Amino acid sequence: MENLLRIRIHALALAAMTSLAGLPGIALAQDNWPSKPISLVVPYPPGGTSDVVGRQLAQRLREELGQPVIVENKAGAATAIGATHVARAAKDGYTLLLSAGTTFTVNPHLNDKLQYKLDDFAPVALVCTVPFAFVVKKDFPAKTLQEYAAYGKANPGKINNATNGQGSMVHLLGEMIATGLNVKMTQVHYKGAAPAMMDLIGGVVDSNVEALTNAVPNVKAGQYRALAVLSAERQALMPDVPTFRELGYPDIVGETWYGVFAPVGTPRPVVDKLNAALLRITSSPSFVEGMRKLGNEARSGSPADLLAATREQGKVWGGLIKRLNIIIE
Repeated sequence: MENLLRIRIHALALAAMTSLAGLPGIALAQDNWPSKPISLVVPYPPGGTSDVVGRQLAQRLREELGQPVIVENKAGAATAIGATHVARAAKDGYTLLLSAGTTFTVNPHLNDKLQYKLDDFAPVALVCTVPFAFVVKKDFPAKTLQEYAAYGKANPGKINNATNGQGSMVHLLGEMIATGLNVKMTQVHYKGAAPAMMDLIGGVVDSNVEALTNAVPNVKAGQYRALAVLSAERQALMPDVPTFRELGYPDIVGETWYGVFAPVGTPRPVVDKLNAALLRITSSPSFVEGMRKLGNEARSGSPADLLAATREQGKVWGGLIKRLNIIIE
């Protein structure tokens, strides 16, 4: 019995020593981060705005951190494929997600079978916001937002408003406008921004909500007209276009954003180092100008800021989805 007790005490002591011996190694790994290439997962196909943002960010992170940052496009299932991949990745700071707000603020309210949740992630930092403009075809009879509202009330259901797909951010913004203006629109769902834009240019549909990236060149070319922007303030790329707030609709404000997330459990020193690098990048004149050329606005903040923004927007879009009973068919 005494021998067994001695063996057990010896085993426990050995285990404790082994555990303590590992702590310096863990601390060293955190201090040396990054010591190998980092994967930045973009849950969208190559070529779109999100991909361009991701590649600009990856280049600047490489310069800041001294390691290659490789963009991995893992598109599909409304960003769920890429988000699930990162949620299941090692918690070491070498696999990150560049997410649009919809990943956490819209998807959970439309899909109860998601294999990820916000709690699976450690927010790192906001990168930029994506402003939107409300546009109409060039020969639409309404020349102002007030005239659009009056036309909609006089012709309920006759306005065809394009969206990028059922449950997309553009769809939700269109529903927000319809509700705020108190008009009944027919929402016409397309498989993406490009076909919706082409049918607006062709006069097939009457109106659309578009990211400034797409709206600015087409408005300048006279392909269609902008009635208002959905941001809280006027946009530098469309200085003559008023906000909905200016026009008497304070509740019609909406935008999406891109932010960086890591798997939950990623060491805090790694998150802090990455946040500091992102703050330097997003406040640099070159990145600010790069985003502005895309129609985006560079943003920065703490992990807590990103988490708060995500939860706040989740309440807004979740409430709208529930109130209008929006479902994905």
